[in-house]
Amino acid sequence: MKKMMSLMAAITALICIHFGHAAAFDFEIKFGNFGITDRFRDAPELLTIYQNRNFKPIWTSGDAEGNDRLVALIEALRSASSHGLPFGNTEVQYIYYLIALPRNDANIAKAEAEISRLYFHFASSLKAGAVDPASVANQISRQRIPPNIATLFAGIIGPNPAAYIHSLAPATHQYLTMRKELKRLDLIIDRGGWGHKVDANLLQLGDTGPAVVQLRNRLIRMGYMSRTPTAELTNSMVFAIKRFQEDHGLDPDGAADAVTIDAINVEPQQRQQQVIVALERERWLNQPLGEEYVRVNIADFYADLISEGKPVFSTRVVVGQSKERLQTPEFSDEMTHFVINPTWYVPRSIAVREILPQLKQNPSAEPLLEMFSQEQGIIDRDHVDFGNYSAANFPYAFKQPPGPKNALGQVKFMFPNRFNVYMHDTPQRSLFQQETRNFSHGCIRLHRAADFANFLLSRMVDDPQSVYGKIVRNGRESTMLLPKPLPVHITYRTAFVGKNGRVQYRADIYGRDQAVYTKIKNF
Repeated sequence: MKKMMSLMAAITALICIHFGHAAAFDFEIKFGNFGITDRFRDAPELLTIYQNRNFKPIWTSGDAEGNDRLVALIEALRSASSHGLPFGNTEVQYIYYLIALPRNDANIAKAEAEISRLYFHFASSLKAGAVDPASVANQISRQRIPPNIATLFAGIIGPNPAAYIHSLAPATHQYLTMRKELKRLDLIIDRGGWGHKVDANLLQLGDTGPAVVQLRNRLIRMGYMSRTPTAELTNSMVFAIKRFQEDHGLDPDGAADAVTIDAINVEPQQRQQQVIVALERERWLNQPLGEEYVRVNIADFYADLISEGKPVFSTRVVVGQSKERLQTPEFSDEMTHFVINPTWYVPRSIAVREILPQLKQNPSAEPLLEMFSQEQGIIDRDHVDFGNYSAANFPYAFKQPPGPKNALGQVKFMFPNRFNVYMHDTPQRSLFQQETRNFSHGCIRLHRAADFANFLLSRMVDDPQSVYGKIVRNGRESTMLLPKPLPVHITYRTAFVGKNGRVQYRADIYGRDQAVYTKIKNF
């Protein structure tokens, strides 16, 4: 509070010295004649705001209200790094420069225009993110929706500008916890980090030596075990390794193998970058997600159904491969229906890139697939010379009828989108046992697909398991319309708060986090 009062006093003094109350009064009358129209020529909304105020200053009036606004903005800019935003001392110094310009109406107009632009830029970044998601990668289809400019200025002109700026940031548990994690990492980095990296590929119970000491020291500094002088890998260290593995998406077997040691050796600066990106991604979704919705975290290989803010259903998932064209995209849409005993219509890209080359070698390959065309129906492969075709001129399509070996399994969940991505079952059950589960062509395979179908059916029928089982057994494709659309948010978070309340970290399997971070740093 004392710091706030001293800052307010300093700003008040600057305004009174360089502008004076009389100049501020004149400015209300003359503002339109000293360049404000030209300064806002490319921002007519801002000009309208000033016109509606009869050109009364917002920031440089010299009264208590104007000072409150400047104090609030300066304090918010000074704390921007705690949000992972690329604003700070440079912008603050620019404000001081503007309000210290020689007293005349033209300089007052300049100060008002520049500070208003800076406020809008910062407030929009705090509310909706600093980076345009679409500029990061083709696979990110998420629209950055900046707040309404009139609303932003109505808020800052209101009775409590500091509280209004504070309210712009997401108020979610994820966001608040990640801000605390960013502060924690900042302190760790200031104190020298987590110490020497572990120089080993495998450490086991009972091992001793310098590498065990390195492992012990990093686990202590990370907060996974209490201080101890032991140089032996003890049961307490195994327990600490298990906790670390749980927080990093690894099999919690307590074995310090190469994968676990690589994760332990990640420096706090990289974790800091992940948290900064996580905060930015949370701002991208700073809007109502729905009372109930599906959330998929690609990087975590998990999907949850969230109801009233809490997960009520969870399942492992398999997502797209790391090749750019096979990655699972990020977007939001609405699930409208699901299909039991689905037919798999093979995407054109798979048909010409993967199946056609096989058929050129062996026309009997992929025997479970039927080849067809809209004009001729099912095509007998024996009458086709596949050597005559390429990816460009191949005239046929493929489908796989419902059945136990269908690539989509028993059920698919549809939320129509431009990527033609959906969630579905799969007969390849072993893939769900892998730690890193990026094996698909972009769609999302659910480990508990049947359970999810039954969960949705429970809102539609009295005996969902009986209904589902009967439909599966009859083998016919059946479409189940949801009573109301269910929002689906496909996200990508390598840093997030887990169900255990602890911050979790995952690998950047698609390199998208690095791309977002680079955009923020070059902001």
